[in-house]
Amino acid sequence: MDIATPERQKRPLVDQDVPFSFAELFFSRTNPKGVIRSGNGVFQRISMYPWNELIGKPHNIIRHPDMPRTVFWLLWDTIKKGEPIGAYVKNRAKDGRYYWVFAIVTPIEDGYLSVRLKPSALLSVIEAEYRALAATMAQDRLEPRDGVPILLQRLAALGFTDYAAFMATALSKEMTARDRQLGRPGDRTLALFDSLVEQATSLLVRADAIFAAYTKIRLVPLNLTVRAKHLGAGGATIGVISNDYNAISAEIKASMDRFVASARQLLRAISEGQFLICVAKVQQEVAEYFRAEDNVGELDRDREMALLLQQQSAYQAKAVAGLRAIMAQAASFQQDCAEMKRLATGLEVTRIMGKMESSRLLAKDGLNELIDELGAFQSAIADGLKDIDAANRSIQQNARRMISAGSGDLQP
Repeated sequence: MDIATPERQKRPLVDQDVPFSFAELFFSRTNPKGVIRSGNGVFQRISMYPWNELIGKPHNIIRHPDMPRTVFWLLWDTIKKGEPIGAYVKNRAKDGRYYWVFAIVTPIEDGYLSVRLKPSALLSVIEAEYRALAATMAQDRLEPRDGVPILLQRLAALGFTDYAAFMATALSKEMTARDRQLGRPGDRTLALFDSLVEQATSLLVRADAIFAAYTKIRLVPLNLTVRAKHLGAGGATIGVISNDYNAISAEIKASMDRFVASARQLLRAISEGQFLICVAKVQQEVAEYFRAEDNVGELDRDREMALLLQQQSAYQAKAVAGLRAIMAQAASFQQDCAEMKRLATGLEVTRIMGKMESSRLLAKDGLNELIDELGAFQSAIADGLKDIDAANRSIQQNARRMISAGSGDLQP
């Protein structure tokens, strides 16, 4: 357990943190309205409330005033939909001291389960972001839900596509940092997921680059048509090539939208899978921790243990299903890549025909420049798809490897 240093003890209680160790995990269970029904000994000790002042009380009894209300609005909005969520939370003990946790809240039989661990990896960043968010909300007198776009905008600035990606990455980093603090070897499954996220992010960047390249040449068909008209009868072939390119361009546009959306869906599937894997692992460990605990007050240990094991089993199954979802989404994305390759091939044929006709016409009226634009786009597609295909195949291979290995001993 952390030691309360003399320097820390000299500060006012509100500026002191409640010491607890990285080895300690704690949980609390509430009814659907957030009224505390049970918890473990660590929760009771760190909150500093006796059991009779916790059981039957609303969970916000430990809420710290520094916390932006937006975070709780987002939390409740998510779990009411039956979905799990993870969040950094600053709590307040009965004596006024504070303690930070990373909380994983999941729907459970007739209520919700919150499992908490001691954070360190991203805590300093989150503290600063929460202070800024709380200040903005107070200054502009915003309602909790109105702060959500501000929070998401800040997360985007930090490199996260959405809150799901943030909480998955944050929990993975916190678990890795916790293993380091406890002198445990790094979790291979978490490391593999870090690799999946990196590959999927790179894949999305490549997909966005292809889309950006497309926007640069979207007016080429119109310009080719204009050039063909200027050339009169001599531009008839260019007119046909322009019509061909118009048809291919329309297909590319429709395919491009699906292609980029599919890349985003793959990254989201990986983030969801990463979070579920982490949740399953933490719930497995908290069940083992609770089994060895002595200070459970008058709680029904057997009942609480059964619920924890039930939740553990459910999220083990969800974790494996998440891996299979990644495989399915990667396979779907591979089909979208194949379609883009087919269109790129058609575009290249059209470009070569245009180049030949441009040479015959002695490159009149800027035809060469237009054809070269098509060539640049075709090269961007070819190079991008090559890298994307390699990353996508690697994602499928790693997901398949985790499924074969029981997803890190998580196979139910």
